[in-house]
Amino acid sequence: MLTGLASPATAQSSTPLPPNLAGLWSFEADLEAICKFNGHARLMPTSDPARFDCELTAEQDCPAADVHYIVQQSCSVDIVDGVATVRSTIETFLVGDPTTGYLPDNFQLVIHDESHLEGVLLGSGAYPAEWRRAEGAIS
Repeated sequence: MLTGLASPATAQSSTPLPPNLAGLWSFEADLEAICKFNGHARLMPTSDPARFDCELTAEQDCPAADVHYIVQQSCSVDIVDGVATVRSTIETFLVGDPTTGYLPDNFQLVIHDESHLEGVLLGSGAYPAEWRRAEGAIS
């Protein structure tokens, strides 16, 4: 009887919680040589420790092609097996005319630790990307 009571506790303790990614982040991706891509994100906890709500603002600047966008997006982050998947929805074009040619900025990122994520930006292609937690206190 005691063995049966211990099993659920053992099962719970053997499944580690995903890292807490809540907070402010900066990110960048390596697009083509003529473009720069970077931005900021805020991840907010939900009742599920493996899911975060988020909002991000991304900037894509391609001076040689005369293209410049700053796009505000809502997003969600799901963590499965050490990988954070960011799914975004475009909310507002802050700079640049709205276009269907600008796809939401989705990411698939390996969690190195609670301050460093690395993987790819998924859009018209897959581009190397890195997220770093913002330094300093969060008010």
